[in-house]
Formats: sequence, C-alpha cells, structure tokens
Amino acid sequence: MAKAKLKKRADGRYQKSVYLGKDEDGKRKYKTVNGYSVKEVEEKAQLIKLQIGKGMDVLNAGMKWGKLVNLWLAYKKSILSEGQYKTYSIYLSHFSALNDRPINKLVKSDFQQIILDEYACNSHTGKPTAKKTLRDWRGAVRQVFNYAIENRVIEFSPAQYIEIPRDAKTSERRALTAQEQLWVVSTEHRAQLPAMIMMFAGLRLGECLALQWRDINLTERTIDVHQKLVTKGKAHIEQGAKTISGVRTVTDVPKILIDFLKKQPEHKPDDFVVTSTKGTLMSDTAWRRLWNSYMADLNIKYGDFSDYERQPKSKYDPKGVPFVIDRFTAHSLRHTCATNLLYTGHELHYVQKQMGHAKPSTTLDIYTHYVESLPKRKSNKIISIDTLIKEFKPAQKQA
Repeated sequence: MAKAKLKKRADGRYQKSVYLGKDEDGKRKYKTVNGYSVKEVEEKAQLIKLQIGKGMDVLNAGMKWGKLVNLWLAYKKSILSEGQYKTYSIYLSHFSALNDRPINKLVKSDFQQIILDEYACNSHTGKPTAKKTLRDWRGAVRQVFNYAIENRVIEFSPAQYIEIPRDAKTSERRALTAQEQLWVVSTEHRAQLPAMIMMFAGLRLGECLALQWRDINLTERTIDVHQKLVTKGKAHIEQGAKTISGVRTVTDVPKILIDFLKKQPEHKPDDFVVTSTKGTLMSDTAWRRLWNSYMADLNIKYGDFSDYERQPKSKYDPKGVPFVIDRFTAHSLRHTCATNLLYTGHELHYVQKQMGHAKPSTTLDIYTHYVESLPKRKSNKIISIDTLIKEFKPAQKQA
C-alpha cells in the first residue's frame, strides 16, 4: 500500500491519515492527525502506529468522558445491586463538567480541581465534603479509567494520582444516642417494628425487610438471617446475604425485642414481618415514605421548638414544621446494635458473628473508634443490652 502523503490544509496546518486496518465489513479505517509542522504530524502519526502495535483501540481514544462513564455504568448494571448502581451514578455525576472532554486529553488536575472544590463546599449540601466521600468519588473515577485500560482504549489513568486533602473532615458512622434509642423503644409507629429489629438484632435493612416469622424463634431468642429483599425491578426475595458470613443466626436477642415481637398481631409462619400497608413486599418508595413519616413523628414528639415563635400542633401543620432533631437512617440502627454490644463488653469475635461481618477487622475498623468516645463504664463485666437500656434516663426532648 502506498505511503500516506502529507496534505497542507487551508488553515496552514498539515494533515496525515494513518491506516488502522479493516473493519468487520472489510472497509479500511484511518485516523487523521494534524499539526503546525511536518515534524509534529510525523511524530503524532508514529505515536498512533506504536499504539496500534500495542493493540490499543486508537479510534476510541478520543471518546468523551461522559460516554465512557455511561459505557461503564451499563457494563456494571448487571453486576451491581440497584442501590450500588445508583450510588456510583451519583458519585460520577460530580464530574459531569468533564463529560464533553476527550478521555485522552484529561489529566490529573481536571479531576483534582473538582475534588478540591467539593472538599471546600459540596455542591449539593453547601457543606465541606467528608474525606470518605471524596475517596469514594475518586474510587469510582479510577474504576472507569481502569475499564478503559482493560479495553485497550487508553494506557494510563490520570485518576491514579488524585489526592484527597489531608484536613478533609472525617465522617463517622452514626450510632444513636441513649435518648434516641429510647425514642425508638417508646414511640408507636408502623416503622417501629423494623426499627426495633435493626437496633436490637443488627440486621441490615434488606435482611430485615426479607424476614419471615418462621425465621424468629421467640423461645430460643434467635433470628435466622438467610435472605434479603431486592428492590431492583419488581421487589423480590433473594436467598443469601451481602456476604457469605451474612447468612447467620443472631443469638441472645434482647428480651426487650422478644417481648415487643410477642405483642405483634397474629400471623402465619410464612408471613413477612415487615410489609407495605397492602401486605406486600416493601418497595423503595414505600420504605422512604414510611421512614420519612417515622422521622416526622419523632421530630414533632421530641424536637425542641423553643427557638421558634410557635409550637407546631402536628406533623401536618399547614404552616410547616421545622426539622429540629438529628435525622438517623435505618443503617444507623445497625451501627447502634454493634456499638452497644462492644460497649457492654462483648468480645469482638462474638460481635462479628452477630453482625455478619466477614472479618473481625471490619467490625474493629467500623465501630471501635466510636465506642472509645463513649463514657467509660465502671466495670469491664459483660452486661446485657436489656440492662444497658434500663440504665438510660427516660426519653425526653432533644436538647
């Protein structure tokens, strides 16, 4: 084949087409390079030939960042849970300003500046972004670039060198205070049932919403965890848990939870413990509505509105209700369970098994820092969770 010739364009630049091979239909493929001098064009052409020799996908090297992100998300959609997929989508949305930039033109500083800007002031919350959150974002970007490298689109990931500011605030996992735990125990609501189970048995939300009455042994004080609710598509039950260790039997369930469960309406063994108002499996929307209603009830009952001109009469007050208590999530209840077990003197291995963690180090890394911040107990003797709850002062409004 004849050697490609240089052409001089009307704008004064030089141009050369580099032969890449043939496509599936036998049609020749070319990559055009431009430069202001013959030397510049020849160097660019030689670089492309070297990349071809390494098996690189030269045509897609100029793919836009936004398209690469969408390809990676599409690839991951069948692998990740719906919740994980949404989380990664949110992480990567923080870099949408780069969507129209070719990936082979992106450098560390493009991503670093976004990290620094969000560190100073999160574009959604208006507050500084936590160190763990920034690391999660960086991790997502790295995965996208690694996907491109694995597919021979690029050779190098600029995300490898993104730095997280040393003084970025560290977010701690939230466990409920003694008062908040008493709010859960004392406040009747449809969400009280799952809240009690997660707080005293340490189940994850998906595990709790998949729990059936036959999984609970009120006499032996045990709960078998062997399935989870999946809300991707139509809500359905999947056998297994988040990890192999997640399939477990929670033992020594506190008496306060056992007594609470005994008071629940009559049911059949195969009935699900927590359902929608229609008696069906919980959807994401149904759960959010239930939890928001629960938070609103706790807010109106225990919130301190003394700094406001008027006391709301109910959560439906037409003039609006300021949210004054500290919100907590379903996962906060699980953190509370683990924290209480460690605080009351239970061994790390026991807590690991109860929580369904794969390794003791997971339990240690997540919870011990928070436990160390709590008031020191007078004795190292193991006490029950029931005893701990009895030591709490009566439930009152949040100061």
